[in-house]
Amino acid sequence: MQTIYNDDYLTSKYIEKINIFQKNIVDHPFILLARPTNKIYENNCIQNEFIQKVENIIGAGLKILELPWHDSDNWLNLMQRLRLKFPNIQIGSSTIKNKKSIDDSLHIGLNFSMMRFWDKELFNYSKEKNYLLIPGLRQLNHLNEAISDNCKIIKIFPVKEKEPILDLNDFKKITFIGAGDLSIKELEDYKSLGYKAIIIGQKGFDGDNFDPQIFQYLKRN
Repeated sequence: MQTIYNDDYLTSKYIEKINIFQKNIVDHPFILLARPTNKIYENNCIQNEFIQKVENIIGAGLKILELPWHDSDNWLNLMQRLRLKFPNIQIGSSTIKNKKSIDDSLHIGLNFSMMRFWDKELFNYSKEKNYLLIPGLRQLNHLNEAISDNCKIIKIFPVKEKEPILDLNDFKKITFIGAGDLSIKELEDYKSLGYKAIIIGQKGFDGDNFDPQIFQYLKRN
């Protein structure tokens, strides 16, 4: 299969964001998706405990953290606290669904965001803002459309429902990330399949604590 890649319409600022993210996942091949419970957003003491747990896992070596976007001041406040406290790691937002979610993420100074599915209009809106938005998809036609819009990093989601005709080996210039009910124990298996990284969600943070096996992985690596 011949795939056409065209970088002519990408700004240097946008390319830099792509390069930084790609370098980070080479060094650190998983993104930890933490979904805080409502009490973490609403109770300041519980939020402080959550931030302390985040500090502990960052201290162990975590480099990429992601939280789902919510249209609320509580979300903005928590994300601003995390951004200010941890300026040297990649922090992103997930479940991006509209322009406001992009604007909120930009306002906070996040490094990237992720969509659950492919949305051409939203992807191009983000690109116009020089902001890195990573789409989720599992079908070949969506992948080809994303590539035609100069998308360089793509999340296969749900990874276990990937269309069989979509062969990662046909797209050597694309950075693929696997997502959907994955754990740190599956990291090496997915890397062997051509994924540069995986996203670890509920199996990495259960709403109260981070998976001890992630701490063990970080200490070994």
